[in-house]
Amino acid sequence: MRLLNSGAGGLRRLWSGLKSAAFCKEGGVRALWKLVFAYGLYILWAWAATYLLSLGFGALFAAWNVSAATVARAPGWAQGLFANYGRLISMISSAGAIALSWALARLLAGRRFERLRARDFALGALWGLLAVLAGAGLFLAVDSMRPYARELSFHTDLLWMLAVYYLAALAEERFARGLTMRVATLHAHPAWGYAASALMFLAVTGAYALRPLGIVNMLLTALICARLSATGKAGAAVGLRFAWSWASSAFIAFPGAATGAQAALRLYAVSENWLTGGDGGLICGAWMTLVLLALAAWLLRKPMRTLWQQMAARRESAKTKKH
Repeated sequence: MRLLNSGAGGLRRLWSGLKSAAFCKEGGVRALWKLVFAYGLYILWAWAATYLLSLGFGALFAAWNVSAATVARAPGWAQGLFANYGRLISMISSAGAIALSWALARLLAGRRFERLRARDFALGALWGLLAVLAGAGLFLAVDSMRPYARELSFHTDLLWMLAVYYLAALAEERFARGLTMRVATLHAHPAWGYAASALMFLAVTGAYALRPLGIVNMLLTALICARLSATGKAGAAVGLRFAWSWASSAFIAFPGAATGAQAALRLYAVSENWLTGGDGGLICGAWMTLVLLALAAWLLRKPMRTLWQQMAARRESAKTKKH
């Protein structure tokens, strides 16, 4: 009997602990489970969109007898579709993720997303573009990287990738920051919003599979974008990620960029891989670490100054009490 009572008591305590972990005191579901639910839906949508659309395009091309071996004999529009259907799938997947984020924000947080301002977007895009172009110029100047060809070549792929990366950056903003930060801070300190956003950012971008320095750089990126989003400049976060991704993969193809797009300039690594990132891509190099640290320091200068002043005031208060 004692064993039964002890077992029942243990089950009650376990149930009570699970309820405490799953629900707030107000009776609402805790942010953790909301975000797990949201991420599950995101993964399901991404898989379904990619798998089902790939099957659909495959069946369509089979019906038209279009393949890699026969596409040269197909009409021009069929050749264009065959060359770009992967990008169409990516754009549809991103558009669906944006719609899913909007619906989940209304359901889980009861709020709408703020509108993106063109001025903020342009500023963020300028930051991202300058970071990539300055890095490329530095690497070429010190002979850390070399171009495959001396001439720039422009292709319609550049325009396709503008659309692909814009939708991807917007989907990332809406899901990893707009939705995640709002849900995480409903009943918690804003710092939890930054932490949740960083983890969701790593999850949706797959950055957890990068080299250690690449993961650090992506966490710095998550912090910067979260700060921009939290201060009403979500457009700048979208612009930064959009321009950085497009410039380092489609416009200038650094080693590690596997987009399949015909870039205007392609580079290969020669030396100083610790600086450039080498075959791991620009995100895995110390150059991006320096750029991101400088940008983070500038964006966080006000809260850091406030924190320093508070610490100084506490030290003065402690000295006064001693005397």
